[in-house]
Amino acid sequence: MSMPSRGFLLRGLVSGLFASLILIFAFWGIWLLPALGLILTRVSLINGTIVAAVMGVIGGLIYSVFVREKQLEPRKSIVAGSLLGLAFWVGGVLTLVPMMLGFPPSLSSPRDHLTALVIFVVYGISLAFMYRGFQAKMSKKNLGYGVGLVVLTLIATPLLLRGAVSTNPQDLDLPTGYKAQVIAKDLTYPTGIAMDEKGEIYIAESGFSYGPKTTEAKIMRLNDKGKPVKVADKFEGPIGGITYKEGNLYVSHRGKITELELKTGERRDLVTNLPSLGDHQNGDLMFGPDGAIYFGQGTATNAGVVGSDNFVYAWADRYPDFHDIPSRDFTLTGENYTSLDLKETDPAAKKTTGAFIAFGKTRKAGEKVKGKVPASGAVHRLDMEDGTLSIFADGLRNPYGLTQDEDGNMYASVLGYDDRGVRASTDSPDWIMKLEKGAWYGWPDYAGTVPLTDEKFASDRGINRNPIIKDPPEVTPPLASLPSHYSPMKIDCAPKEFGMDGIFVAVFGDGQPLTQDLKKLAPSGVLVVDQETGSYDWFLKSKNKARAGRRGDGLKRVVDVKFDRDGKSLYVLDFGVFELADMAPNAIPKTGVLWKITKE
Repeated sequence: MSMPSRGFLLRGLVSGLFASLILIFAFWGIWLLPALGLILTRVSLINGTIVAAVMGVIGGLIYSVFVREKQLEPRKSIVAGSLLGLAFWVGGVLTLVPMMLGFPPSLSSPRDHLTALVIFVVYGISLAFMYRGFQAKMSKKNLGYGVGLVVLTLIATPLLLRGAVSTNPQDLDLPTGYKAQVIAKDLTYPTGIAMDEKGEIYIAESGFSYGPKTTEAKIMRLNDKGKPVKVADKFEGPIGGITYKEGNLYVSHRGKITELELKTGERRDLVTNLPSLGDHQNGDLMFGPDGAIYFGQGTATNAGVVGSDNFVYAWADRYPDFHDIPSRDFTLTGENYTSLDLKETDPAAKKTTGAFIAFGKTRKAGEKVKGKVPASGAVHRLDMEDGTLSIFADGLRNPYGLTQDEDGNMYASVLGYDDRGVRASTDSPDWIMKLEKGAWYGWPDYAGTVPLTDEKFASDRGINRNPIIKDPPEVTPPLASLPSHYSPMKIDCAPKEFGMDGIFVAVFGDGQPLTQDLKKLAPSGVLVVDQETGSYDWFLKSKNKARAGRRGDGLKRVVDVKFDRDGKSLYVLDFGVFELADMAPNAIPKTGVLWKITKE
């Protein structure tokens, strides 16, 4: 029995609600669904599902208003549904969603959002067929077409969440005389490797990836057959680094440095309450030449001020009092910034925020802030004899990797500024720093030795890049400046036995369009940096491509490099597939790989 002619709105509502399942399943698969939840104040699957369902219903009502009682033939239904999907894509994905997340419209880079276009077109076509089915005396054929598209999307969702990954050494570009082999694969979000005196390999699975995606944060050991066996779990993800010494593993995980006795499994927290609730956490750790533990602590924000982008990173709403902790005494300029308050249901709600303070609170010119330990953006030193924690070097936005050479010189990899937030900066380099005690490396007002006010960093995404620190310390220059958004992760100095000199750097690659809308992808692989000149060149990368995706061959996202104890082999840890779908990071489980590189 057909619905009454005046029931076109009801037909549109019901059709839109059913078709919204396509939006829910597909956006779940490309991990845009949680980000949509920010429209309801929080990144979550539940909020995202509600938003997608509401969008689906609105689309159905709009379609019904235009079509009403018209009996469109199948071809015209497909066209009408496609046009509805296109309108939602342009008005929603490219315009409304970025603006509600605090970003400008993405109209200049539509190719970055083609997957969402396909999703909305399929949704529109499904809606059109269902609407026609309800019109034509409950036409089972038309309803079948509409429901069939929903079922196909449901079937495709696991393929979106995870794709097949191959590991063929022939897809790697290596220098002559070196070969690659796979040691382990099917790892989920691996971030660190360590080796004991017997050569046994330990791998840290982070338990966290931006998105946010959380899994089990654990340490595994490779057995004689190359299979990972769990050694310890229940860490606070993400695990930022591990190192081994005298029967113990030392684990850097969110907010803590923990000693794990391998023989007994007993644990001892050496450091707690690190400021790791924000964009960046505590990273790699190592024993320095003096026997102390050194570890990096990243910043809470991009450039010292909490803004709407920190809601996208899913912490500003959960920890409203959190902010960057100054690493030394600073006098502030009093610069304040007004941005969207995404925890409010009013999409136009805004708050004004100053430097080194919680969201919605301001600063005055000449106001002084006191340095604290632990602090944001610093390499810390833990004295293993008396337990004293101090700051070794600071002004480091995200000091993720650490290493030392045979002479005891220490180095850090540091990720530069993103094109996001109220102090957005374009084309910021990343760096390799030679660490000096007491040195300040420029964050949050300098990129290397260049002030952020330089026009080369100008961005339309932020408000201004004016200094927030008055009379800052002298800036220590970096050893090497890497191209924008290469994202250097863990590093290791090459021993003589390997046949090459320099600092080997795991290059993760960019996070566009969230971190910056780049013209081309930043590659992933392994760089070698000269310790004297800072010059660099590729040692390892994928052939004929920047990096591999879900079904591509080669390197996905290299996160760690480590030489074995005899110095003849280099282990390369690939985090796995990590993509960004419409401003939302999406890491794919069980795509991580451990490679071994040796001389032939």
